[in-house]
Amino acid sequence: MVAAVDHPYDSAIVVRTDASTVSSTVTATGDDGEDRRRAEGWTAIRAADLRFVLSQLTAMDRGRLPENSARLAGRLDLRRVAVAGHSLGGAAAVQAAVLDDRFRSAIDIDGFPRFAEPGAHQPPVLALVAGRGTGSGDGDRRYTDAVVEVLSRSARPSFRLVVPRAGHLSFTDAALYLPPLPSLFGTGGRSATIEVTERASLAFLEATLNGGDIPALSQQLAELGEVTEFGR
Repeated sequence: MVAAVDHPYDSAIVVRTDASTVSSTVTATGDDGEDRRRAEGWTAIRAADLRFVLSQLTAMDRGRLPENSARLAGRLDLRRVAVAGHSLGGAAAVQAAVLDDRFRSAIDIDGFPRFAEPGAHQPPVLALVAGRGTGSGDGDRRYTDAVVEVLSRSARPSFRLVVPRAGHLSFTDAALYLPPLPSLFGTGGRSATIEVTERASLAFLEATLNGGDIPALSQQLAELGEVTEFGR
């Protein structure tokens, strides 16, 4: 089962059950220090949202929530839960998994990690990285350093997969219908990066949630891009 999470005031727009809408308040200031501070705050809020959703699913599985519980009660395997996200959502996925050991593994899809304290839970992490980079040499270095730091202290199997010719938004379905701007979507075609993301994610989840073959996982990822294995 997949639970897709909207983050009010953060996602571009969220539609409530009463059809009212909540627009994003996320903005950049142009000041690097202030923007980093804001990103850290948004990441923490998203991570808290993800943990809350898992708690709600747990309550549904136990029949403790009257609404929408009947179909789910007793049917969720909450021993095998992974968390994933793109960009800021990827950073939040890693932070949620570090803070909450109910998440068995995490997938960070081209998100700059803004992680919790080293003493917390350190699950396996798959980091998918756009091969075209951020467009800034300094930004690429800071991003690489942050990813390597997180993966180096994560549990095995943890991997960084650099996807050739991918741009930041080519991991999303925006690549299917927006103009194919190389700066945003790379040069790999409209669906290639999405297909790589699907294959890499499924292989990683099979290994981390279902006890799959780790050497086989490493080989599968190596067929998709430049792969580096990390983990304690």
